[in-house]
Amino acid sequence: MTPGGAGDESTTVLGDWFATALFWRPQVAMFVNARTLLPVFVPLAPTATLFDRASAAIASVLQRHGVADDVVAAELAAMAEVRLAPTNDRSVLGVMNGFAAFADQCVHDGVDDLEELSMRVSELIVGPLMKRAGSPDRELAAVLGLRDGAPTPSNVIPFPGSYRPDVSVAPDARSPAFRSVYQLKVTIRHIKPPVWRRVLVDGSTTLDEVHEVIQAAFGWWNYHLHEFEVDGKRFGVLDPDEDDWGLPTIDERFVPLASIAPAEGATLGYTYDFGDGWDHEIVVEKILPAAGAAVPACIGGRRACPPEDCGGPWGYKELLAILADPTHPEHRERGEWIGRPIDPEAFDPGDFERNLEEARAARFDV
Repeated sequence: MTPGGAGDESTTVLGDWFATALFWRPQVAMFVNARTLLPVFVPLAPTATLFDRASAAIASVLQRHGVADDVVAAELAAMAEVRLAPTNDRSVLGVMNGFAAFADQCVHDGVDDLEELSMRVSELIVGPLMKRAGSPDRELAAVLGLRDGAPTPSNVIPFPGSYRPDVSVAPDARSPAFRSVYQLKVTIRHIKPPVWRRVLVDGSTTLDEVHEVIQAAFGWWNYHLHEFEVDGKRFGVLDPDEDDWGLPTIDERFVPLASIAPAEGATLGYTYDFGDGWDHEIVVEKILPAAGAAVPACIGGRRACPPEDCGGPWGYKELLAILADPTHPEHRERGEWIGRPIDPEAFDPGDFERNLEEARAARFDV
């Protein structure tokens, strides 16, 4: 919605608000500010009064964030008249998908007050703000020039279960140095002995970047599609042609790891190459203070990564058996197809940095 009247441009400081319905029980409307990505949650029913109630809820959330009363009053005055229009802004829509997933987890964990939910979600690090303030609460503080930045309620942790500096630390000190470091063990399922890697990533790392780290740690070539799965939710690359009967895919670019893996022991599913079906289990082994740790990093592992396009775990088992048997009729053909010797027990963590550098160079066409 565009506050301020019949024109196309908003007359408020914060600008347009995007809205979507979350079909929880009871149903909820989520409003997200286009300029700051600040989220506000409001009961959906009764819909006839939704926009009046949304204005009041937005005002209350702004006050919680320390916005001056005169600024709030000016926003409310402009919101007395709104214009509704559809949007195809994929960046904001992706952020809204990420917010909805994290908010759903918060509700599952017992956060039932919608204003408190708004405050908690506003602390998420999101992709479009990474080169600006990082999170909606801090972007709001930057846009409005709040002297002390967005306040941090003592009972709100930016990423549940992650490291958080002592509450005496000023909000402006919440820099990358204070973010948590996640130690992940990533294991390919259905292979014995197991093939696994242990990696370190920042808790604010988005899932598309976690995918990149996993690819580099194993030595996959990122030739194929992939997705993450957590609690029945799918995260990956949005497909405009996706059938609407399946589970919707949430845009991984706007979902920080810590928002869906809030504590040690959390597990995620990761599938690479839907044809071969390389299913991985990701376990959060430790959540640590940053303390100068270099991330991302690969700090351990076992056994070589299977070759691309070899037929998945069962095809890999067959491939190793054929290569180990010089009398097998396909031994020479398979060896020529691979093009190099394979030592299934080999693992060199030193390959990680080179693999990651090459992957990023390919992504940015360097």
